Amino acid sequence: MKERGNFWMRFLDRYAGIPVICFLSLVKQANKANPFRGSASNGVLVIKIGTIGDTLLLAPVLKAIKNAYPKASLTVIGSKNNYEILSRYSFIDNLKILEVSKVIKEPSYFFRFMKDVNSRNYDVIMDFESWPRLSAIVAFFVGTGRKIGFKTKAQFKHTVFDAVVPHDSSRHEIENYISLSDAIGVSVSDYKIEFPILDAEKTFVEDWFKNENIKSDNLILFHPWSSGYKGHLKEWGAENFARLAGLLAKDGYIIGITGTKYNQLAAENIVKTSPENVISFCGKFTLGQTAYLITKSRLLITVNTGIMHLGAALNHPMIALHGPAGVVRWGPVGSSNVCNIQSELPCAPCLNLGFDYKCKQGGCMDEIKVKAVLKKVHEILKYKEGLPC
Repeated sequence: MKERGNFWMRFLDRYAGIPVICFLSLVKQANKANPFRGSASNGVLVIKIGTIGDTLLLAPVLKAIKNAYPKASLTVIGSKNNYEILSRYSFIDNLKILEVSKVIKEPSYFFRFMKDVNSRNYDVIMDFESWPRLSAIVAFFVGTGRKIGFKTKAQFKHTVFDAVVPHDSSRHEIENYISLSDAIGVSVSDYKIEFPILDAEKTFVEDWFKNENIKSDNLILFHPWSSGYKGHLKEWGAENFARLAGLLAKDGYIIGITGTKYNQLAAENIVKTSPENVISFCGKFTLGQTAYLITKSRLLITVNTGIMHLGAALNHPMIALHGPAGVVRWGPVGSSNVCNIQSELPCAPCLNLGFDYKCKQGGCMDEIKVKAVLKKVHEILKYKEGLPC
């Protein structure tokens, strides 16, 4: 079962999750006997079962927590959505993957999972999810440690925590994460995101280029897709990318379209309406291999999604297109090589929690014109160092 953007999972998290949270809050015993006093002799447990982009933004905070408590064991509960990111970080001592879809299909799995989590003792449990109720339910069933999480308007999950931090919709999500780390005395001064690329991933991509007889000197990558609930509202539209591909192909550039197997059909439609030097990479590379592919390209053009944050982590030349998800709230951080192009529609941006779009039809992305993006591409490709943004 696909977990990212699954309607039924979101439906159950809301309409079953809220009653469960309310019940647990009634039976909860406040953990006043063992408040967190700025030490972590047993360990720190972090819960982050969300997306690629959110997890990349959290990485500097996780590193800061480990640096602040080097002798403590840092355990992270992740999911299939973000495993490929979390598994790369050496500062994470223990990584436990919660199969969210399995929780729904096999309830006994959840209790087996929690038994494994509770095989360790923790001083503090930190829930870095802003709205899903499942992460708060996981925190509740951890037997040791003080629970800390966000208080987010109308989400109710904060009622099971021992201490809460207000989630602020007016600032960038990484700032919200930092506010949660401040609650345990951990400051974050370095926003740079790391994404280590394995040698095997580099070799795979190099071999692929060699076997396909493709040179990456003039490769420009497009990432047109955004997953998650109503992700299509953040997309620029296949017709816009197809038109841009045609214009750049005339200038001699090779256009590569990145994405997952779920994007293959839509990507092939772009390829069919474009010149021969437009290639679909969808479903051919893992996330790590895609990261190396990005480093081999001249430029990445992407909508506001996880690949955008990956491009920022790699500090690679990139144009990021923003509509409902704005730069202030969800823009790339830690990179000096990003040009942000935002919709000029008056109601944009409108997205806060990943699902609370203010309109059903969208349209703000269409306000970004192909000519404007093409002009910015030409400006960027003239520069070898630094972007004219």
